[in-house]
Amino acid sequence: MRRSSLAAAAAALVGAVGRVEADSSMEIDCPKNNATLTINGNALSYLCGSNYTGDVVMDADFQVNVQASVLTLKLIGAQNVKTLNITGGDELPTLAFTQPLNMESFSELHSLRFKSVQFDPNSVMLTLPSTMKDLHVVNSSLPDLSLSSYDSSLTVIDLTGTTFYQVPHVLYEREYNMSEMDIIVDLTLINGNATDLTSQEFTYLTNNVEDDVKTSCTNYTAVASSMTVSAAESNTTVTCGSASSSSTSTASSRDYGSPTGDSTTTNDRSSSSSGEAANAGGSNGGVSTGVLVVIIVLVVVVAVVLAFVILRMYFKRKAANANSHNNEATATLMSKSDATADKGSFISNDEFLRNFRLPQSDVSLVKSVGTGRLWVGEYNGGKVVVKRVESEVTDSYVTKALMAQARTFATISHPNITSLVGVTWLAGTDFAVVTEFMDKNNLKTVLSNTDVDLDVTTKLQMCCDVALALAYLHETEQNLCAKQLSSRKVLVNNAMGCKLSLFECVPSSAKLGGPSKVTTYSYGMGEVAWLAPEVLTRSSPMDARKNNIFAFGILVSEIFTRVSPYQSLVEEKGNTMSDVELVARVRRQEPLVPHENRQEFLKAPSSVRQLVEQCLSYAPMSRPTAKDLVEVLHNAKEELATDSI
Repeated sequence: MRRSSLAAAAAALVGAVGRVEADSSMEIDCPKNNATLTINGNALSYLCGSNYTGDVVMDADFQVNVQASVLTLKLIGAQNVKTLNITGGDELPTLAFTQPLNMESFSELHSLRFKSVQFDPNSVMLTLPSTMKDLHVVNSSLPDLSLSSYDSSLTVIDLTGTTFYQVPHVLYEREYNMSEMDIIVDLTLINGNATDLTSQEFTYLTNNVEDDVKTSCTNYTAVASSMTVSAAESNTTVTCGSASSSSTSTASSRDYGSPTGDSTTTNDRSSSSSGEAANAGGSNGGVSTGVLVVIIVLVVVVAVVLAFVILRMYFKRKAANANSHNNEATATLMSKSDATADKGSFISNDEFLRNFRLPQSDVSLVKSVGTGRLWVGEYNGGKVVVKRVESEVTDSYVTKALMAQARTFATISHPNITSLVGVTWLAGTDFAVVTEFMDKNNLKTVLSNTDVDLDVTTKLQMCCDVALALAYLHETEQNLCAKQLSSRKVLVNNAMGCKLSLFECVPSSAKLGGPSKVTTYSYGMGEVAWLAPEVLTRSSPMDARKNNIFAFGILVSEIFTRVSPYQSLVEEKGNTMSDVELVARVRRQEPLVPHENRQEFLKAPSSVRQLVEQCLSYAPMSRPTAKDLVEVLHNAKEELATDSI
């Protein structure tokens, strides 16, 4: 496709997209701060610090203008949105999200456009709905872009003005029907990093963007073969952008025909005098031969050096690719000497953590859980939970943060908190924390399982288990608390015993408000019900321990009802609008009744129901302490046992 026709198509499409703002739009005004954008069921909202905008119902064509440092995307889905534009402002905001960026639930989406943004993940894997017609990533920056699937309805991929770290996968991961597809890209904007392609991928690339490859890229394999040096015949190394143009100029400056030119000039001079012809000719011929020999030697040397460099690059990249695509089903341990010194020396220098280091051959990863940092593993033949830092994380701060957590975990020992097994270094990771495994998963899973029979005595014991964990944390010298207490953060074993996840135990400060100062949440995600009123309204003073007590009241309600908090409200209004209604109730200071007076809750002892009411008080200082929780629940258990005799 000629660039002129592509540009015309792009202009027409951009013009069409540009008219969206007149129909419906949202301004995310959060300069120099982080914001969270949530789209769920045709409702859109964003959170900037402590400010929540409320839900906006999206029209079919919708424009989002972003003024923020980082925008976290939570794109759950929309049914009637046909055009979605996300445009950055002066800051070139960073879009953060969990891979892949899944738009498949946007069932009517025809056009998606990102403009003037940069992407946080190292490689953006985009999943599009089958209705998608045109994709635009304009004047933006991202390392790589890939489409998880391709439907023939997609006829435009517009990458105008967008810079990439290397040739993006979207250009060579499949062959498009170019009679129906327009791909608009400027490969000179690639940062000049080499891309290794198989012969099939190189064929796809040249089919999809042949003109751009010819004008903006160099093919290392082709250059090497012209010097009769074969370097990885099955692979092609392609470089586009600034590096390729410099390589091209260097190659063109090598005029291997120049000796012939010198010889011709000499012959012309020698023919001017017959008396000097033999001597002149012999002398010039000798000089030309010597120069030619030198040039040939130089060419051979250059060819050998180039071949060595190419082969080294090839095998180095091949090894790197093999490592990055290693089977994630199992990972084994490596010694610290196998890790790079610059990334991990500070780990081995930690004298305290050395005392908790596990033997390297005894731990393996079995199955990834959630985001990929949490794994189910095996240690000495038994199951464990492993939280790891990926090898691709180059920021040592992430590793050091997990190390700081591990030092805190090492001081925690309580029967109702999962225990620290140890720390280790894993193949493919820098650092990992190994903790106790709980067979029944989290408490929410157990409560929602109708096959699990839970009587009042068992429910009381579950409540008591969590209360004991909180009492321990709140009374420690380190002044600890639960980061974000909920039924998902409480784990259950085969005996129906409950333990707070060790990873939820963090230092807090009553003066600073602990984690409540930085708590972020999204509407429609099931988080709002667990947050204390002072967290939702950002009123002070805030005490992280009192926030835990409020969440405990919600937890007891869920344990006895075995349904999510405010379940009837959620069923009536949906996940997002029920959260909006709940926040409105908090602002009006209406009584909070997460159990909705269900019959199951009314079967709880009266002292427990009264305890829940106290936990849910709007006044933090009116809430009981964790010790009070333990005492009330212990007495309730004794009373129940006495009544059953």
